[in-house]
Amino acid sequence: MSFRLEIGCGRKPLRGFKHIDIEAYANPDFLGDFRTMSFSDVEEIQSHHLLEHFGREEAIKVLELWKSWLKVGGKLVVTTPDFEGICEEFGKVKDPKRMYWLCRHAYGSQEADWSYHRNGWWEDKLRSTFESTGFSVLSIRKSVSRGYLPNITVEAIKR
Repeated sequence: MSFRLEIGCGRKPLRGFKHIDIEAYANPDFLGDFRTMSFSDVEEIQSHHLLEHFGREEAIKVLELWKSWLKVGGKLVVTTPDFEGICEEFGKVKDPKRMYWLCRHAYGSQEADWSYHRNGWWEDKLRSTFESTGFSVLSIRKSVSRGYLPNITVEAIKR
């Protein structure tokens, strides 16, 4: 029986998904480091603001792990801060508060070992990385949070 999985659900878990989180406060279905877990026949995986917490090589391993959990044709939806958008916005603003939040959006909140951002993502990098790890990219869309923090979401399927 296939199911949908959200990795790193945090305070706002998606409806209709099983949830994984490393923090107990999130009350996930699966508590712990997803890299130590194993699943199969997953219909869809969503992960929002998690992939940037892994360095370049580890991020590839994470994508390969998620791909191994997905059934063929299964969907992967990933959102990260848009590093290109952050740089563009940072160059335009002069407000110290906005500059602080843009920097934090790029490098993480840093209140715990897991909260540092170790990698930046932008459209071309997302597309080439996903395609080289066995996904077909369906769409890439940009959005903002808090009114000015650039994000980017890729939707792909396992080939």
